[in-house]
Amino acid sequence: MSSRVFRPRLASSLLLIVPLMLGCGGKDDDTAAEDANGGAAADNAPPSTEPAPAPATNPNVAPLTTADIDRWDKGMAGELKAIEEAGAKIKSARSGEDTLSAMMGVQEMATIGAGAQAAGVELERYKFVRSNLSAVASYLTPSQGGIDTTLLSQAQRDELRQMNDTRIQQMQQDVPPEVVDALKPRAVELRKKDLELVGARLKGAGMQ
Repeated sequence: MSSRVFRPRLASSLLLIVPLMLGCGGKDDDTAAEDANGGAAADNAPPSTEPAPAPATNPNVAPLTTADIDRWDKGMAGELKAIEEAGAKIKSARSGEDTLSAMMGVQEMATIGAGAQAAGVELERYKFVRSNLSAVASYLTPSQGGIDTTLLSQAQRDELRQMNDTRIQQMQQDVPPEVVDALKPRAVELRKKDLELVGARLKGAGMQ
């Protein structure tokens, strides 16, 4: 009697266990298959062909162009005008405070904005243009406001020219060779204007 009761109960328990085992096994198989397929797809994925983004370039310090030579020329004219206007205010000043304020107007930090406006570029770009072209012009014309080359021997003049050429070559990342070539015919003229600007500042400040 007891054996007949046990067998149906055992059969019922087995019927419950088998689907559970099958269900668990099926889930594990599906997951393993998905993982395998995913790994295979990742391994077979083609490499990305999109180019890496180029680093952002600051336009204010981009290499100079030949057009920047004219911009520098116009900028110096604008600064000279600002200095002359400040000088006129010094002459008409009625108090020490007015005189001091007008004298500050001839300083580089006060006129550089007028230079940038006359050149038609941003202030930081004008500073970059002016600094580099002023340096190159001075290397191209060492006799202007600098060394009296007539007092040097030929060997010394050759050594000076070679030294200045080396300095210009070291600047070619900012001042390319074509810009230097375009500057050469105007180097003396622009160097004189650069020195005139310095002299006007000193005169406006009462130092000349």
